[in-house]
Amino acid sequence: MKIGVRYVIAAVLTLVLLFTGHLAAQPNTYNAQVNAGVAYFRNRANEQLLLAENLLSALKSGDLSRAKSAYVNSRPPYEEIEVLAASFEQEDTDIDARPYAIDGGETSPAFKGFHRIEALIYRDGDLGAAVPYGEQLVESVKSLIAELSKPENFSAPLNFRGMINLATEVPAKKISSEEETWSDQSLLIFKHNWIGIHSQFKPYKAILDQAIADEVESAYTDCLETVESFFRTGQVAATPYSSVTAEQRGAIVRASYRYRDALLKAKAALNISDPA
Repeated sequence: MKIGVRYVIAAVLTLVLLFTGHLAAQPNTYNAQVNAGVAYFRNRANEQLLLAENLLSALKSGDLSRAKSAYVNSRPPYEEIEVLAASFEQEDTDIDARPYAIDGGETSPAFKGFHRIEALIYRDGDLGAAVPYGEQLVESVKSLIAELSKPENFSAPLNFRGMINLATEVPAKKISSEEETWSDQSLLIFKHNWIGIHSQFKPYKAILDQAIADEVESAYTDCLETVESFFRTGQVAATPYSSVTAEQRGAIVRASYRYRDALLKAKAALNISDPA
């Protein structure tokens, strides 16, 4: 009986420490929030598959204008899903790696996916050469869908690391315009990176202190406002990034760092540890 009492007391103390912030959350503490975020990405991946198939069809048509439109329209879903890329590294490489991330750069057969297709469409105008990469892209997206269906790939620490890393990557690296070198659509990438990050944060809002949740929401809204004027209603494409001034780019940088800092504050408040 005494052992049972000690067990109950220990369990109660553990709960008190957890909910008062004196005990670090374990990776599976926020399963409901993690699952809700990943479910959003599973839906986006299914949409990505349809868009990749449409891109392949456009490449096979030989119509350059159609291929450019299909390419731009196909980009948003994965730029959101990219938040959790560390949980499916091979698929991320196959779908979205740029030449600098591949040994041998553009000359390597490992360089494929969106950015291989982008160069072949916008720089070379060679749709026939792009067709095999379009076929590979469809298969890579199917593999991505399978990976998103494995709960063991995801946890609150991993997912928050992805959110924070991507919110940092936009102003620290992508702002240089390396993201969409040939299509000039880097603004589209920034916008959907932020949307993807926020889709993973939203399930945590109800369990956060209101002031912290509001700070994250405000920072996210500020990010979107920095690029809002570059998009037209009903169009996926943005104004070419090459037309964005240094002052406008500076606003994007400051907003995304503010967003990153607000997410760090939320992570600390949730007692989410760094991934092991």
